[in-house]
Amino acid sequence: MGYSTDYIKQRTLEIYDSMPQEKEARMNCISERDEIIELNYKFFGYVASHTFINNSAIDYEDKFQSCVCHFCDCFWWYKWKGDETHKGYRQDLSFAVFFKPRLGEMIERELNTVKYSVRRSLCMEAGKQLGKHWAKVTYDDLKDVDLPADKMESLKMIFGSLYPEDPTNTDLFTFDEDEPDLAFSLDIDSDFNIDTDEGLCKLMIQDMLILQDKLDDSELQKMSNMYQIDFNKLKKLYPLAEKHLVEVVKKRIDLLEGFKP
Repeated sequence: MGYSTDYIKQRTLEIYDSMPQEKEARMNCISERDEIIELNYKFFGYVASHTFINNSAIDYEDKFQSCVCHFCDCFWWYKWKGDETHKGYRQDLSFAVFFKPRLGEMIERELNTVKYSVRRSLCMEAGKQLGKHWAKVTYDDLKDVDLPADKMESLKMIFGSLYPEDPTNTDLFTFDEDEPDLAFSLDIDSDFNIDTDEGLCKLMIQDMLILQDKLDDSELQKMSNMYQIDFNKLKKLYPLAEKHLVEVVKKRIDLLEGFKP
């Protein structure tokens, strides 16, 4: 049976409000957990489809299963005010905003076979020899690279595990190779209130970083449906989000330039 978005949001909040705050009792709310999963089935699919995994053996179903399994472990975190052992969690976030970054990170930690930092450092060495940005190094380039045997073998394994994709989406996401893990160090909050324009911009920035691309109308529509946000409002604010991301990236690069010898 299909549920309206308004009903899903309302019922999900009702379930969480009905759950006890005592930690052990809250963790044992299994029937409530199962109803939340049923209600938010599409949300878990959204998280799975918006989580990139560097492993060609992993498909959407693997990510979806991982997402639901991890949710079963942490479903009780939302709206939990904490106790003497833990300060609890913010109470002003929507269900989707609270769980999307957390579940995405859990999926990545479980399923990624190649860590971003490892891939990046090896590709940088190859890229310097090739005169190419590290993100543009391909498997076919390895024949023109002179690296120690162990590093070359690692690179071959890395390229064998990556999804076949075009890494040259846009200059906005092709960061300077002297900046370590720039896309993951921009100090952009993952917890924010989407009832404000600032929060909506941060939500769109988060999705641009995850997708490593700009957001087209179809992505904005998915976001509109998932978070119950007016599409036209997202469309209007999107240029501001993109502008802010560019400014943050430029400031970060300028800061690092000042520390270069």
